[in-house]
Amino acid sequence: MNLLDSTHPPQPVRLKTYFWVLLGVWTMMVAASLAWNLVYQKRELLEVALITAKINYEKDLLYRKWCQEHGGVYVPVTPESPGNPYLAKVSERDIRTPSGRLLTLINPANMTRQVYESAQKHSLVQGHLTSLKPLRPENAPDPWESQTLKSFQDGKKEAFGLEERGGLTSLRLMRPFIAEKSCLKCHAQQGYQAGDILGGLSVSVPLAPFWSSGRRTKLSLWLGHGLLWLLGVVGLTLASRHLGEALTEREQAETALQQANDKLIGMVYEYSQRNREVSSVNEMMDQLQSCLTVEEAYQVIAKFIRKFFPDQSGGLFMINASKNFLEAVASWGESPPEQQVFAPQDCWALRRGRLYQVTDFDHGILCSHVPESTSVPYLCVPIMAQGEALGILHLQESFPLEDIASGEESGALPEATSQLAATVAEHLGLALANLKLQETLRQQAIRDPLTGLFNRRFMEETLEREIHRVQRKGAPLGIIMMDLDHFKSFNDTFGHGAGDMLLSELGNILVGHTRKEDVACRYGGEEFTLIMSEASLEVTLRRAEEVRQLVEHLHLQHQGQSLRNVTVSLGVAVYPEHGNNAASLLGVADAALYRAKKEGRNRVVVAQAAEPHRPEKEPQMEPPPVMKVANPG
Repeated sequence: MNLLDSTHPPQPVRLKTYFWVLLGVWTMMVAASLAWNLVYQKRELLEVALITAKINYEKDLLYRKWCQEHGGVYVPVTPESPGNPYLAKVSERDIRTPSGRLLTLINPANMTRQVYESAQKHSLVQGHLTSLKPLRPENAPDPWESQTLKSFQDGKKEAFGLEERGGLTSLRLMRPFIAEKSCLKCHAQQGYQAGDILGGLSVSVPLAPFWSSGRRTKLSLWLGHGLLWLLGVVGLTLASRHLGEALTEREQAETALQQANDKLIGMVYEYSQRNREVSSVNEMMDQLQSCLTVEEAYQVIAKFIRKFFPDQSGGLFMINASKNFLEAVASWGESPPEQQVFAPQDCWALRRGRLYQVTDFDHGILCSHVPESTSVPYLCVPIMAQGEALGILHLQESFPLEDIASGEESGALPEATSQLAATVAEHLGLALANLKLQETLRQQAIRDPLTGLFNRRFMEETLEREIHRVQRKGAPLGIIMMDLDHFKSFNDTFGHGAGDMLLSELGNILVGHTRKEDVACRYGGEEFTLIMSEASLEVTLRRAEEVRQLVEHLHLQHQGQSLRNVTVSLGVAVYPEHGNNAASLLGVADAALYRAKKEGRNRVVVAQAAEPHRPEKEPQMEPPPVMKVANPG
């Protein structure tokens, strides 16, 4: 029954009853909205904590994988890092430096354990390497880890949950470790076979910082709903008072109730809008986590950024690798930014390191990348990560041309828009910084640090793949093996610095005189390999001769001293004429290189199909030390 539809005011008793009923209903609605928002906020914080745990897990796994790929690391022998008894059968487990310092080999598992023990003193995020049958007592699982490891044996791939310990609540994440062939050196005696679950790596993230960061939002929810409840009480009180008055005041009461209703609808809409924005930001971050390159990330960002600011025009500008200019990677709206490239000092937001907004064109200072003719408010938000500027997010109001001409546009961008822009910029900074770090680590894993060429491992994997590809297409594939002549003598005469410069220059020649689809790598020492996809013997020979002439006419200077000219010997082999697999191709090309050396150097020699591999290499410079692979388990 609508009270406003009553012809006569209700009796005092009925009016009071209606008042308390409506007040109870209103209280329950506000309480339900508050409870829902609090539960939703808690769930969001837990999702952020889970993402944090996964990021730390992937980081720890990446460090462990790096250590495993390099066969472990040598560290000085200390009480904290004694010789590992489980590596006693590994040759060169303990070595001594020329200065007499004793070093011992630390395998990936031991390194991970020591890092986690150090994290217990210096980091809030904790990790633990554990197993149901640990070799070390300190790797024994706690009750939660023990139960989780048993669930992994039933096929479960991941487990996470909340745990309270010492009055503190933490989110714990754990994934299994699968036994590989290299792990059986230490664990075969325990009955493990390849593919079995050795144990797991658990990460514990304390929730106290997340609860602390959410207190302000929780307080806002309480205050907002409290204010909402008070507004409802005031509205109901006024309504009940006006209902008791004469019919002449009825229209005023209806107007007051309508205004109160409009306020409530506006507040509910605002809360819903904020929830949608948070969901969109989370969805964007989920997709950014799946990106492999920065270019993919820019495509994802460009897709979402238009959804975040549909009523504004703007652009996303990122700083280039040389940090000397910013370039637009996304722009949108009715009046997108005119200047797509500008210097970092042209933006006041980057200079100050915080959000910069211009609303008063009589007293405000415009950024240099904004046209002087602009007359609409705008803001620039710096995208930062770990104190480093990555770019800016630029927003401005979209006004029709007639409004700009008449001067009707005024005021700043909505506060909600500014807050959303700051939030989006903060999340983009973290995501892009993490992605660039991953790209850097990937490059370091496949590149030779001196020459910038691919390393031997990448070359061998690429050669196998390219052979399968050209085999399907029925196309040839060329291999060039090259070795600098008398490099050891050159190194002894002019020093290792000059030798490194010579190797780097040869790398530059290979990069500058090869096709994009060719793969140039440093095979080892002063020996290099060039893979030429779909290249015939004639093309491969022509390229080998071109490289030989370039090296022969190379003039170098080091520390003001002119260095003698050098030459290079090259061996050429082509698939399938000289071999039908990677090993045979490399073998005959290497044998052809040996013949080029034997026949006088500074020449190109074509491989023979049945040519044997060279019995031994010409004396060369001492190769870089090779770290033997220790047991990664």
